[in-house]
This record gives sequence, C-alpha cells and structure tokens, in this order.
Amino acid sequence: MTSHQHRRDFVRVLGGAALAASVPAALVRAQTSDPIKIGYAISKTGPFAGGAASAQIPTYKLWVDDVNKAGGVAVGASKRRVEVIEYDDRSQPEEAVRAIERLVNQDKVDFLLPPWGTGMNLAVAPAFHKGNFPMIMPSCITDRMPELVKRWDNMFSLLATASSYSDAVVAVMSQMRTEGKIGSKVAMVNVTDQFGLELAAAARKSLKAAKFELVLDSSYPITSQDMTPLIANAQRTNPDIFLGFSYPPDTLGLTESARVRGFNPKLFYAGVGTALPLYAQKFGANTEGVMGPGGWNPDTEALRAYVARHTALTGQPPEQWVSALCYAGLQALQQAIEKVGKIDRPAIVKALGSTTFDTVAGALKFDNHILAGGWTVGQWQGGTFFGIAPKQKGAKEPVAKPAWKAA
Repeated sequence: MTSHQHRRDFVRVLGGAALAASVPAALVRAQTSDPIKIGYAISKTGPFAGGAASAQIPTYKLWVDDVNKAGGVAVGASKRRVEVIEYDDRSQPEEAVRAIERLVNQDKVDFLLPPWGTGMNLAVAPAFHKGNFPMIMPSCITDRMPELVKRWDNMFSLLATASSYSDAVVAVMSQMRTEGKIGSKVAMVNVTDQFGLELAAAARKSLKAAKFELVLDSSYPITSQDMTPLIANAQRTNPDIFLGFSYPPDTLGLTESARVRGFNPKLFYAGVGTALPLYAQKFGANTEGVMGPGGWNPDTEALRAYVARHTALTGQPPEQWVSALCYAGLQALQQAIEKVGKIDRPAIVKALGSTTFDTVAGALKFDNHILAGGWTVGQWQGGTFFGIAPKQKGAKEPVAKPAWKAA
C-alpha cells in the first residue's frame, strides 16, 4: 500500500505538566514516558466518511485531548499519556482489516478503537478478538449481537439491536395512530448494506404485527447518489408515514428530495445521519418533527460540559446521539484500565462486562454486552434531537411533522 493511502498520524498532547507542578509531590501520581498506544482504522474517505467525521473521529480526538491534559491514564502507580496511530479504511472492509492487522503486528498498539458502521465493525471483529482487544462499538446495530458475543466475548455495543430500533419506532407510530395524528400507510426504503438490510427486515415484522399497511418496500445500493426516484415512488403511494433506513449522505438526499417535491407525510423518519450537526445546518427549521434512530437529552451538567469541550476543540457541536455514547464508551475503557491497574486486555474485557461506569451519558452498564437503556427513537423538536423512546426520564412526546417550509 502506498504511503498516501495509509497516513500515520501521531497525537501527543503533553497536557497535565503545569497542573502537576502546582500539586505537592506526594499527591502526584508518577508519570512515565512510555505512552499507551491506541490505534484505529476509520473512514476518512468513501461513503462512510460523513458519519465517521461527525460522530466518532472528533470524539476520539476529544477523549485523547481530555486524557492527556489530565496527565494520562492511571495505570498502577503511574500515569501514561495516550499516543494515537490512525489509518483511513476508505469505507472498505478489506482495507479496514488490513489496517487493523498492521496496527497489531507492526505498530504494536496496546488498544484498538472500532471503525464506523455496522458492516465495518463486523468485518474487523475477528481481528479484534484474536488479540483480546476490547471492542466498544459506538456505531454497530445488529440483531446478531447476542449470538456474536458468545463467539467474541470482547465485543460491547453502545447501541441496541436492529429489532429494538424497529420495534421502538413502530411503537411510536402506534401511539400516534391511536391519538389520531397519523394513519396506517407506510412507505419504506433501505440501503442494501448490513445496517439497512437488518433494519428493514426487523421493521417488516414489527409493522405486520402492529397492523400497518406497507404500501412501498424498496431498496437501493449504497452507491446511489440521486434519491429523487425513491421519494417520487413513495409520494405516489400517498403514505401517512415514511421510513428510510439510510446512511448520512442518503439521509440528506432523501430529506432534500422530499422537501423539493413537497412530499409531506405526517411522520418522516430517516437515518442514520438525522442527528448530525450537518443535518441541522442544512435544513434549519425544516428539521422540526423529523424522526430518526437514537436521540439524546443534553440537560445534564456532564453533557453540557462535554458539548462545550467538543465545540471548543473541533469547532462544531457533537452529533446528538452517537457522539456522547462514543465518549462514554471511551470513559468506560479508561476506567476499566485503571481498575485493572495494568495493560491486561482479557482482564479489562472482564471488567467492562461486570462494572458500572460513571460517564457523560450517566451510569453506563452493559447487559449481555449491550448498553442498557439507550435512546432508540429521536425527533427534532425546537432545535434539539430529543429522545422520544423508550419512555424514560427526559423523553419528549412525539409530534406530527409539519409541512416543509420553503427554502
């Protein structure tokens, strides 16, 4: 592979020195020049780059910055700063696997961080497991998780299963139908990637069980760029509900095509990508009422402080779903390392599965390797992508989407 295909970036932020100098020596944990090497391969180019650049890459950088400014990760009697080695997987599973193998065999990293997207995570999972690397995934949605963790017990998902998302949005639809806000006709489209195929398959079962009428069930390849034909076909069916299981570029395209054509179902759901800052920047007031997977409730001191640090470091606010979960997962990794007290990956994996961690997203605990209690449906209301399902503290009530406003 050529050097421009695999750029190697080292992050060495030597924070914490000034703080240490102001504290009595007896209270300062000894620092060592031997860093913790963390590597990742992630999509900087290709169709997954938009999601990775918004939800994961900035969060990885923020966590490294925060850790190093605090003097590093406490490992036994010393604090060790973090050094990062990163590669572009170019949104190609084979490239991701090669990059991970290089990080492990040549760069000799201590820990690996996951790529972006369901298919990419599943592609590199065997390589993570081979080296007993903890794999805390911020962007993998699959119904196979209960099966996979029996084979790869180092895997942890910060998102729910595909069925959890489909069941949740259909439950929201059922509530709104009962309240007289929407009818029963559904137009559904999905990208033919692991994520889209699983979500659509799960949704078909949920819709049938809830007695919704699926008037359009269409799929499209990940290489598609023009979403207008999909929206035109959906519009001809005159549905009450539009469901799009899509990646960020497609989510933007579906929304723009619906706006331009005046396609105004009372429930418009698309994603992933709905929670991205770019989505809010592009559509402004037209985000109001749009639904998608995930969501959040940023009304805690920890999350507000996280948003402020993220904005200050990256120049933009975080994505309003995966970003905070991604950061919380990194906090869990750090706390597990510190609990074990040494770079012992099997012991750290065990700690991840048996410990409740204090994070920006609140108490984080994995239930059979899946984060319990996360948001599964979000909706833009008043400029925030609030969680509306499941029904828990901070959840907003769903509202019918207003008609698109003129650009």
